[in-house]
Amino acid sequence: MADINDYRLENVDRKDLKLVLEWRNADHIRPFMKHGDCIRLEEHYRWFESLDKDASKLAKLCLYKKKPIGFVNFSQIDLNNKTCEWGFYIGDQACPRGSGKVMGILALDLIFKERCMRKVCAQILDFNRKSLSYHRRLGFTEEGRLVKQICKNNQYVDVVLMGVFKEQWEKQSELLKEEAQRANEGNHDR
Repeated sequence: MADINDYRLENVDRKDLKLVLEWRNADHIRPFMKHGDCIRLEEHYRWFESLDKDASKLAKLCLYKKKPIGFVNFSQIDLNNKTCEWGFYIGDQACPRGSGKVMGILALDLIFKERCMRKVCAQILDFNRKSLSYHRRLGFTEEGRLVKQICKNNQYVDVVLMGVFKEQWEKQSELLKEEAQRANEGNHDR
């Protein structure tokens, strides 16, 4: 596993838009999104322009040694109730093992510590076992299901509703950071 200090989150810039669009439309990402249609360039640019104008949205690139490898998006940021939704993906399939975990740690630390949210929610398609497992590892718990909510491959699938509270995250993040540190000890191949 790579060193957590080799990663950082930064704002999405206009120069990054083509790469993010490529990721959003990639075969390893698109089937797991609620809206699985290919995204057109004009639609993508409208989404980017809305980021500056909409305080309920926050998008970050995840970089490993200055190279973009993933994307995290917070939406429906509700400052009154201190809640939000999130979504993410690793776009660069050649990035180091454990990069998804590090991106999750950085993103949840950002939203809980810097943006003072008290709860982050997620909606995961029920067949996406990897994402469900990932969320549980980060401390999310299942809060409900929207049964047969989305049509994928001519079949209706459930949407699993998950959430993590700031207090849960604080406990889980310490364990994950210790685990990442232990995994990196003795790793001199960097």
